[in-house]
Amino acid sequence: MKRRDFLKGAGLVTATAASGLGVSLWGMRQARAFGEVPKEAEGAMLPLELQAENILEIFLYGGVSQYESFYCVPSLGEASGTQWHAYLKSGHVQAAVDQCAFQGPLTEPFAADSMGQAVHLGPFVMPLRERPDVMERTRVSVSAHDLEPHEGAIPMMLGGRGLGHPAFSGLGAHVQRYFLERFNTPGRAPYSYALMSNGANGLPTDNVRSVVSIGMHPGAARPLAIKVDAAGDLTSLLARGTVGQNRAQYDALMQGYIDRYHERLRWRGEGGPLRAPRLGELEAASSSIANAQAISGVLEPQFFTKIGGSNCGDNAGTDAMTMNLKLAAHLLRHPTVPARYVCIVDTGLLSADGGGGYDTHGENSFTQARNLSHTLRQLLSVVNAPGENNPAKLDLDKTLIVLTTEFGRTPFKQGSQGRNHWPYGFPVVFIGGPVRPSGKGVFGACGEDGRATVASTPQENRMAALLSLGIWPFAQESFNVSDVPGATTEVEAALLVQKRQLGVVA
Repeated sequence: MKRRDFLKGAGLVTATAASGLGVSLWGMRQARAFGEVPKEAEGAMLPLELQAENILEIFLYGGVSQYESFYCVPSLGEASGTQWHAYLKSGHVQAAVDQCAFQGPLTEPFAADSMGQAVHLGPFVMPLRERPDVMERTRVSVSAHDLEPHEGAIPMMLGGRGLGHPAFSGLGAHVQRYFLERFNTPGRAPYSYALMSNGANGLPTDNVRSVVSIGMHPGAARPLAIKVDAAGDLTSLLARGTVGQNRAQYDALMQGYIDRYHERLRWRGEGGPLRAPRLGELEAASSSIANAQAISGVLEPQFFTKIGGSNCGDNAGTDAMTMNLKLAAHLLRHPTVPARYVCIVDTGLLSADGGGGYDTHGENSFTQARNLSHTLRQLLSVVNAPGENNPAKLDLDKTLIVLTTEFGRTPFKQGSQGRNHWPYGFPVVFIGGPVRPSGKGVFGACGEDGRATVASTPQENRMAALLSLGIWPFAQESFNVSDVPGATTEVEAALLVQKRQLGVVA
């Protein structure tokens, strides 16, 4: 563009603004803090009494088999021997039920889906079925995407974006940034955590570390990642033994360097410094090191004592899932510095044949039954039952629990006992928080071929979690109106997400 054309255009814009024309166009995008609700959208937000205080997300790594768990439609696949019937007719489902000593009918009616089909809960979620109070606060969202490999599907479900997208960010970064910018108490423990297992050898290759990605957020937004069954390195780092008694001098020296760089970024020593993302990340890292004592004060040693576990006749020397759940409840219910978001990567009591806890290519029924029922049983052990009111346990009025997985399993068999990857229709589950008995149910539906006929997008599931905390999810760092099918405005998108994913109707 020629300089005179640019100036002519700029002059036109200035004149238009000065005349009062186009003021509404310019006023629509006023600068706001991240997550701040625009005035015109305040009426679309969840009422305060429905908002959650925090989120516990469990990422069921590997791909949960929906037919025996959260989305069993007995009327589908009977003639073809697929979906629920694939391993029911072969006897493998019953064998797994017997091995795990589940009591009660194989399936239990739950709710009608968006096509009016009767959705049941399957036998592998028996611990959930044994808690009617929790079932009354449960909503299933049928989701879909088209990425079959773990390496692409995991980032899509954890971040709502594909790999390489500049705004690709885990949910924890959104939450960490939002609360850090509003309640930035010096020396405070993090607002977001990611809890993993040292035994999950697929973590680096399958992109599960997407859970701590920050996208376009500043470095300070990164959640703290912890391997609960290998915390020795973390505790030794928090002790800062390499600087010994010189910690104060070291921290002052680092701050001195940072201040000098800030000064170099100011024009002739005046005004604010230029933006420098890398310097911001260095400053955040330095601050975290200086405040290591605050983190070690929250991560109490008893939560890192290794414990064993057993389920369905199998034993594990280290039960990382139970350890992680105990630590998560402690972090979320901490009396002085509670976390706002904790994500646990669930790799199962014992790993599946394909990796993770649920990647069951060779043997589906028993592995899924053992790992999923174990996770649900241990989860519900840290959730208050009616009348319990234990301050150390999770309160479903205050905590939204999200059960996420990268995809489901094929409606047809793989080999004689397994199932392959299936991203074309699978459940994401919301429990508690804004989900009340009036919102219990199912959004979406799958057809005879197992493909979703009505589905939510991965972005909608991420947006629902943010909205449950009162965080406006529309920004360049997060999501767009186009991520919500059928929406034309941000307000309309927020209302649709809350209705579909959380069962809340304005």
